[in-house]
Amino acid sequence: MTSQPTISTTDAEPISRPPVASGTVTISYGTEDKKARRGPVTVARAVGGTVHESVWMHRALVGNFARRELKAKYKGSVLGSLWSMVNPLATLGVYWLIFGLFLKFPPETAGNGHLRNFAIYLFTALVAWNMFFGLVTGTMGSLISAGGLLRKVYFPPSAPVFGSALATLNQTAIEFGLLTVAFILLRNISWTILFVPVLLVFLFCFSLGVGLALSVVNARYRDVAYLVGITLQLMFYMEPIVYPRSYIDAHIHGYQTGNPNVPATAHPWMHIYYWNPLTKFVDAFRDCFYLLKVPPAMDILALAIWSFGLLALGWWIFERGAREVAEEL
Repeated sequence: MTSQPTISTTDAEPISRPPVASGTVTISYGTEDKKARRGPVTVARAVGGTVHESVWMHRALVGNFARRELKAKYKGSVLGSLWSMVNPLATLGVYWLIFGLFLKFPPETAGNGHLRNFAIYLFTALVAWNMFFGLVTGTMGSLISAGGLLRKVYFPPSAPVFGSALATLNQTAIEFGLLTVAFILLRNISWTILFVPVLLVFLFCFSLGVGLALSVVNARYRDVAYLVGITLQLMFYMEPIVYPRSYIDAHIHGYQTGNPNVPATAHPWMHIYYWNPLTKFVDAFRDCFYLLKVPPAMDILALAIWSFGLLALGWWIFERGAREVAEEL
């Protein structure tokens, strides 16, 4: 019988293996791997884990990312966090000066029957747009801003994304608080304000779905951020924010703006304007805050479908792409 070779371990150095946390898979690329040129990359993910499970398990980390972003936002400034109130008010002042004073866009009469204030009319739509804009641009760039950490230490890629979303919600709360106080002082408030939290949830889901998808794409193709910036500038003027909705209605139905009795060229194709879900969001917030009426039931249903459908799509795209996002940064 041939004797089997034996290996003596007397002089061999003990092999130390890094502890692996329960429920995780750790993959390390050695120096022979072509990806080693980027530095040590460790990818770990919970077995069967999903984005929402990672967010809940690492909720403290999400909060830290949110606080980090809020501190860095106005670091070194004299006014500090007061800029979170000065910025939206300054923006409101600029738009009011151009569209309200110079171009003299007429606002609708508010729900109390006598208020016709273009600044308030504008601000009602502007805070909704600012929430959408902040969530999309903030979450889109959050993976890139956290790229240095992702290459060194493992944490779920969803943590900086949701941390950025929380930081944006802080700004949104301030702006909606200012708007609510303004309507109370102007005595244009009603029970319709109870619909606002529902609309905020819908808008948050809608914006987060867009941001989740774009964050993965932007991590791979940096041109996306520039294209999105141009698109958002165009979309701002495609919503009834700085001009009344009656301007679009007049072009669709064929009458002169401000005078339905004077015929004009009709453009029925412009009905596609109202297919834009952001237009419905702006109208819904104005209905609840400014006009003091309940948004149409079909509009609320459409917003719910758009919001949760887009969130599910963005979530799916993020789950598929975030596993390799550390290697792309």
